[in-house]
Amino acid sequence: MTPTVEGWDPAPAASPSPAPPADAPTSLVKTPAFTISLETVIWLAVIAIAFALRLARLEHLPLTIDESVRALASWQTADGNVPDNWSGDMTQALTSHLFVIFGAGDLLARLLPALLGCLAVALLWPLARYVGGSAIVAAILVAISPLFVHVSRSGLPYAAGAALSLAMVIALFAFLRSRSPVSLLALAIAVGLALDSDAIATSTAIVLLVFLVLEATTFRSPDVGEALADLRRSPALILSTVLVFLAALELGVTRFGTDVDRFSLPGLRLWTDMFDLPRDGLPWLFHPGLLISYEAPAFILGTVGFLWVLHRWVRAGTEAVPLFQRFLVVWASGAALIIALVTRREAGQLVLLLLPLALLAGCWLEAVLSELSLASLVRSLPFLAPVLFAVVYLGLVLTDWASDGVIGGKGGPADEPATLVLMAGAAIVLLGLAWSYLGRRAITSYLVLGSLVSLVFLVHSATSVAYGRGSEFLVGERLDRQVPRLEKELASMGGEQGAVAADVTFLPALGWYLRDVPGLVFTFSPPTEAKAYLAVPGQPAPVGYRIERTWPIAQGWVPDAIDGLDWWRWLVYRKPYGGLTSTEADLLVKEP
Repeated sequence: MTPTVEGWDPAPAASPSPAPPADAPTSLVKTPAFTISLETVIWLAVIAIAFALRLARLEHLPLTIDESVRALASWQTADGNVPDNWSGDMTQALTSHLFVIFGAGDLLARLLPALLGCLAVALLWPLARYVGGSAIVAAILVAISPLFVHVSRSGLPYAAGAALSLAMVIALFAFLRSRSPVSLLALAIAVGLALDSDAIATSTAIVLLVFLVLEATTFRSPDVGEALADLRRSPALILSTVLVFLAALELGVTRFGTDVDRFSLPGLRLWTDMFDLPRDGLPWLFHPGLLISYEAPAFILGTVGFLWVLHRWVRAGTEAVPLFQRFLVVWASGAALIIALVTRREAGQLVLLLLPLALLAGCWLEAVLSELSLASLVRSLPFLAPVLFAVVYLGLVLTDWASDGVIGGKGGPADEPATLVLMAGAAIVLLGLAWSYLGRRAITSYLVLGSLVSLVFLVHSATSVAYGRGSEFLVGERLDRQVPRLEKELASMGGEQGAVAADVTFLPALGWYLRDVPGLVFTFSPPTEAKAYLAVPGQPAPVGYRIERTWPIAQGWVPDAIDGLDWWRWLVYRKPYGGLTSTEADLLVKEP
C-alpha cells in the first residue's frame, strides 16, 4: 500500500511541455492539422455549383417582358418618378436603390434575385440539423433545378420568396428546439420581411401559422406547447418580438423608402393578386406541364416522400413522425392548395411547392439509403452496366431522330424501331432479373440509374434555361436579341421631344430598352414632328410615312396539348410546340 501524506498527490499532473526555443528548427515545431469533413466538402461544392449557375453570364440573354416592366418601374423610381404600377416589393425596391448607386442595366436588374437564389441554397445547410442528410439532397435538387435557376436569373421576386421562406422555417425550428430569444426575433424579422416581399414568402408565413395552430390544438405537440408556454411566461420577450416585427413591416408600408402614398404590404397584396378575376386564359396543363417538363425528379420523388410520411402519420400516429416531417406535409399540402386555386398563374409560383417537395424527397431517400449497402451495388453491376448502355443508346438514337425532325410523324429508318424495342425490352428484363435475384438489394442499382438520368435531365434543362439554347415556355415571352440594335437605330434618329415615337402598346416590352432614346415618347398616334414611329403591324401607314423594316420584338409559347413525341423533341433540342406568340413592330420613317 502506497503511503500518503495529507495534502500530497501521489500522482501529480504532468507539467506542461516547455515551449520550443525561438531558434529551434521549424521541423521540430508541431502545428495543428487542418481537417475538413466530407460533408462540408459536398456542401461547399453544391453551393459553388449554385453560384455558378446563377451568376455566370447573368446579362447574356435579354429580359423577358415581365422583367422589363419591373426593371423600368425600378429605374423610374430611382429617377424620382414612382409609376402607377410600382409594386414596392423588396426585390424591386432594393433594385431601384442599386440603380441609384450604380446606374441601370440588365445585370443589376437581375443581380439581387441571383444573390438571393444563392442564399436559398446556402440556407439549406443549417436546416440539416433538423432533417439530417435529406437537406443535402434537397440542396442538390434546388441548386440545379431549372425553375430555381430561372427565378434566380430573372428580375422577378420569387428568389426572395424562396430565401425568406427557408429563413422563417430555420428560425421557427431553432426556437422550438433551443427556446433562444435570438431565434424568435429572427423569426419576427423574417415574417415581417415576408409580408413585404412576395406571394411565395407570404404563403409560407400563412402555412407556418396554420401549422402552429394545428400542432398546438389538434395534434397537441409537446415541443410547440412547451415553447408557447415559455413564451407566455416572458412578457418582455413578447413585447420585443412585436416591436421587431412591426419594424420589419414598416419597411413594406413605406415601400422601402420609395413611396408612402398607399398604405399596404407589398407581399400581402401580391398574394391576393394571384386570385384576381378574370382568369388568365392559360391552358389547364400550364403548371402540371412545367412540373413534368422541368422538375420531374423533384416532383416525383417529393410526391413519393409526401405519401411515405403521410402513410406513417396515419398508420402509426403523430408520435411516429418527427415534427419537421409533419411540417413538410402541412407545407406541401398548403402549397398545393394555393397553387390549385390561383387564377393568375405564373411559373415562379411553383417555388412554393417545390421547396417542401425537395425536402420530402430527401427524407424518403435518406430512409431508403439507410437500408442499402455498397455491397448490393457491386452485386447488381452485371445487371446495371447493360441497362446503362441501353439507356445511353436509346438516348443517342432518339436525339438523332429529334435532330432530323422525324419524331412526330415521319418515323425513323426501317430497322431502328425494332432495335429500339429490343433495347428497351432488354433493359426491362435486366431490371426484372436484378429484382428477382437480389430482391430489395436491387433498389441500389435502381437508385443509381435513376440518379444519373435525373442529373442529366436537370443539368440539360437548367443550362438551356440559363443560357438560351432553345425556346423555353418556363421563361415566358423573352425579348428578341435584335431589340438593342433597334434601340441604337432609334437613338440615331432621336433628339428633341417627339422626334421618335412608338405605339403605346409597346411600352411594357420596349420601355426598358428604349428608356435612353432621346426624345422618345409612347403615344397612340405618331406626332406630326416624329421622324420615326414604331407601329403595330397590319395597320396602314399614316400619310407621309413609309415602312422601312419590320422588327421582331418578343416571342414565347405555351404547350396547349399533351403529346409525348413532341415533348421528347422539345426536351432534347428545345424545339417549341403548342401556342406560339410573336410580337413585331413596323418601323415607319417619315418621307422627305
